[in-house]
Amino acid sequence: MRRTIGSCRHYVLLAVFVFAVNIALMFPVSSTASAADADTEQYAREIAVMVNEARAANGLPPMYISPYLMSVAKLRANESVILIDDKHHRPDGTKWSTAIDRNIAPYIYAAENLAAVGTTPAAVMTQWQTSPRHWAAILSTSPTHMGVGVVYDPESRYKWYWILDMIQYSGEGGVMEGQYLPQKYDIVPKSCGDINGDGVVDTFDYVNLTTYLEKKAAGEPVSYNDLQLEAADCLKDGQVTVADAKALQRYLLGEYTALPYEF
Repeated sequence: MRRTIGSCRHYVLLAVFVFAVNIALMFPVSSTASAADADTEQYAREIAVMVNEARAANGLPPMYISPYLMSVAKLRANESVILIDDKHHRPDGTKWSTAIDRNIAPYIYAAENLAAVGTTPAAVMTQWQTSPRHWAAILSTSPTHMGVGVVYDPESRYKWYWILDMIQYSGEGGVMEGQYLPQKYDIVPKSCGDINGDGVVDTFDYVNLTTYLEKKAAGEPVSYNDLQLEAADCLKDGQVTVADAKALQRYLLGEYTALPYEF
């Protein structure tokens, strides 16, 4: 049925001219049952958004996401599982910056932040914010483009590996192929009940909500953003529970004429 809607343990840090490298290391955090299923791509997007929010708060222009740099950062995160040192060497002994093909991404400045700590983007950003070198790299006036990579490897020493690669792109026109500004929300609901953001309230939203509640009850990872949580709160009581799913079901059956349902 479909109803249409109107409406470190320690820090190891190094900074050099042109290349800046920063590492934040702590004791490995204990993994959770949901860690293996974490949406690392969503985590990477959240880091990018928070980086630009920090830059905006300090009067700096945003950095563009480059699909190519995203692939580089993912590669570097995977390499960090194998090797982390104070100079950000790659497993083959070369500098981290050799992961960037300068024929694809010519640059005049490059910096890398690495964290092997925390299980959420917010925790990683807090670590970087409390490290002067990390934060200086994020708030530098030089970089124009960035890529973020996140890897979870439960068998490795630190388990979580977070990479933020930033460059000042020097290619012709200053525009990298496919560049875009990261958005905070991938899904934007149009009204109460429109949980998947497709502009209608239907059985897909009901199944989405019941699946969310089942996973949450089982301790499995859930990934609703703030707007989805607001849309799922069909009773507007400040929480998302089975009662909201029942309200959504009754709306779809025609028992309720509007959402949110008001007693």
